[in-house]
Amino acid sequence: MTAPVYMTNTWYAAALSNELTATPILRTLLGEPIALYRGASGDVIALHDRCPHRFAPLHKGQVFGDDLRCPYHGLRFNAQGACVDNPIGEGKIPKAACAKSYTLAERDGIVWMWWGDQPADESRLRRWPEFADPERYTSVEGYIRVKGEYQLIADNLLDLSHAEFLHPYLATEGFNRRTQYSMEQQGELVVARNWRPNEPISGLFAFAYGDDAPSHVDHLSIVKWQAPSTLRLEIGVTRPGQAPEEGPRSYQAHLITPETAHTCHYFWKWGRDFSKKLQASLQSAFENEDGPMIEAQSEHMQGQRQEALNPVLLPTDSASLRARRVLQQLIDAEVTS
Repeated sequence: MTAPVYMTNTWYAAALSNELTATPILRTLLGEPIALYRGASGDVIALHDRCPHRFAPLHKGQVFGDDLRCPYHGLRFNAQGACVDNPIGEGKIPKAACAKSYTLAERDGIVWMWWGDQPADESRLRRWPEFADPERYTSVEGYIRVKGEYQLIADNLLDLSHAEFLHPYLATEGFNRRTQYSMEQQGELVVARNWRPNEPISGLFAFAYGDDAPSHVDHLSIVKWQAPSTLRLEIGVTRPGQAPEEGPRSYQAHLITPETAHTCHYFWKWGRDFSKKLQASLQSAFENEDGPMIEAQSEHMQGQRQEALNPVLLPTDSASLRARRVLQQLIDAEVTS
């Protein structure tokens, strides 16, 4: 079977900041097993999980300062993957005793990993200033491992028409008939907009307004996809005719990283300017509604690419199709360069 080809020289989400401590975790990212941990310096560190001596899993080892000690024979590796201590014999360190290290950057409560041979470019990190403004935006977050190909989640987020059928708490009956949908491409950015003036208020935003909730609202959602698999979702409602800043708003990060060709990691953060805690309901929406549907979809595709199955297309598929096209063009350009 041909190994999957991923976009390189780019950032992928590796973890949420609060996942990493002095106890290493194992996470397979783009087919590579990686030990992730936080050193005594506070820095986040990523090493290939296989010790070069007898191939023991490094994530089962112990952290000393910023170093990680192999649990099998005690070789100790620093944050750059160099062996700095050999407790066996006279302590001579073999030249080949090194573990591959990965460049990480921690921003907005997200740990990003640079994937590729070129020097890491921090200017290409996607930022969410809302997550750094706790006085205005309260944030919740979550992580789910999905048994489905990573682009299926991007498809799901770029086409919100499914909300009427999978998420009754987020959308009311007839939601799609009332939606004014548009899509555009801005360079390598794909943007999907959904505008619903005078829309019956959903359970989520009735919750946000509290006892003073109107029966109808102007509802706007904007999804911005950026290669390879990062999406920003903005959702806001106002009383009909009001300015956007006069109603509840939320800003979401949806970060999808391939684990293997057919599984992926899904990280999400939601910053919103209304104070109710929604983490449990949001996590449940994906775990019990989106997630099972994507996994069932993936199972029925039987490992075949979407394009090979000649899917029937609907108008709201245009953004996800454009995103897939842009990503493939970027991957093809890397392969031929």
